[in-house]
Amino acid sequence: MADREENRLPPGHQPGWLKALVSGFFRLAYGGAEVTGLEHVPRQGPLIVAPTHRSYLDPVILSAFLPRALYYMAKSELFEQPILRPAIRFFGAFPVDRDTARGSTFRTALRLLRLGGAVAVFPEGGIVEKMGDEMKAGVGTLASMSAAPVLPVYVAGSNTLFSWPEALSDSPWLILRVAPPISPPAQRGRNAREEVTRRVMDALAGLERAPGTGASS
Repeated sequence: MADREENRLPPGHQPGWLKALVSGFFRLAYGGAEVTGLEHVPRQGPLIVAPTHRSYLDPVILSAFLPRALYYMAKSELFEQPILRPAIRFFGAFPVDRDTARGSTFRTALRLLRLGGAVAVFPEGGIVEKMGDEMKAGVGTLASMSAAPVLPVYVAGSNTLFSWPEALSDSPWLILRVAPPISPPAQRGRNAREEVTRRVMDALAGLERAPGTGASS
């Protein structure tokens, strides 16, 4: 029994009907959504999802629109809430202490990847207003350790949920764009990690500059 548990992904309950329901809500709440590049999402196998981070809603938005069950690193303080803890575990989050638990955090992420799961890691390290010139090394490190491909995902407008009526336009207010996966580094080491990080940055910058299509998926 224990062996079967070790070889099984933990709960990450994101069924298709729930994704459709939540994504429909977001399209309505944001006054539309531009969603492109979903064909780039591998439907199975280990995957590191590297999204931009603009709002606490980003994990829910990503889970709603991407055709994979996603697992998330979540700050350990959230798991101290008795009501919130079982809910976020149920939907695929696992705790990370950003100050002291780096090794144990990567062990959890590596286990999920080795079982064929998709783990979301925000390369910007936290919520920021716009893309900067630097990103954290976590994505490159995890890709180097796991040999899993990295999927860059550009999310914008997620921080406007309660402000869109004041800024109505002809363009969707929520944007989610997916780039082709980036292959993991062939070798380990600092240079390999930095190369993956740079390629993720370049891909996200390219998605940010891409002209809006108005497409909704």
